[in-house]
Amino acid sequence: MAGKELSLSIHTMKALAKRDLYSTLSSWGIYITTFVSFVASSFILKNFLGSIKGDDILISADPLNYPLFISTIIISFYLALLSAISISREKDQGTLEVLFYGPVSSSSYILGKYIKNILTYFVVVLFFLVYFWGVSLLTNMGFSSRLGKAILTSIFSVSCVISFGLFISSLTKKMRNSIIWLIGVLILFLAVEVGQTILLGLPQGEVSSILTYLSDTLSVVSRGANWISPFSYLSRGIDAISLDNSFLWGLNILYSIIYSVILLVLSISILKRKGVRG
Repeated sequence: MAGKELSLSIHTMKALAKRDLYSTLSSWGIYITTFVSFVASSFILKNFLGSIKGDDILISADPLNYPLFISTIIISFYLALLSAISISREKDQGTLEVLFYGPVSSSSYILGKYIKNILTYFVVVLFFLVYFWGVSLLTNMGFSSRLGKAILTSIFSVSCVISFGLFISSLTKKMRNSIIWLIGVLILFLAVEVGQTILLGLPQGEVSSILTYLSDTLSVVSRGANWISPFSYLSRGIDAISLDNSFLWGLNILYSIIYSVILLVLSISILKRKGVRG
């Protein structure tokens, strides 16, 4: 009996993922976002090549990693938005309630959404491979093993972003609220990081006791935010690759997996508790 239920759950999960994946790949959103990410990467590469031409030196051991980082961040924001509105939109439309009248459970529904977005990113990764391979041929910047590790890192980091978006969506009832919460939380993460950077850049002799206290507080908050923010796992992974530290790189991937699993479990639990109308 348990085996039959598991088989049905897997079949349902596949059906939901296939339905949503076809819808996403049939729209222009993911392709426009990928194109924008490549434009941003090309701009960075143009400046990099200009610096090499002007100074006649190579100023980075992994020149393609930072453009990849920027492209991944742009795609991640888009997938975070898709994930954040995925559940609340179907609550708004009333389709979620209809789905749960059939053989759809909270776990198969959440995991179906997660798998769809991960598969969407796999399609983007194919574009990444073509784009950066073409760049390496045109500019003689090698498509190194480090770039391959960075692309692999991006998959686990995007998994964190997707899980975070689904978690936000599970908490909200309206699609508008999901977008507001997602943007608000991401702005908060950014404000903490920028605020700490500004305060650390001030001359020590000119910092008042209040600013010193604020800087210490932001430092503590920032350390916590680095574990909560899904985007921090990408930057830590890229840093580990730059340092050529395989242990830190592998540890960051492990942390990314744990982060994704925790948020997916929380999303499933919240959906079960709140129900399809909550």
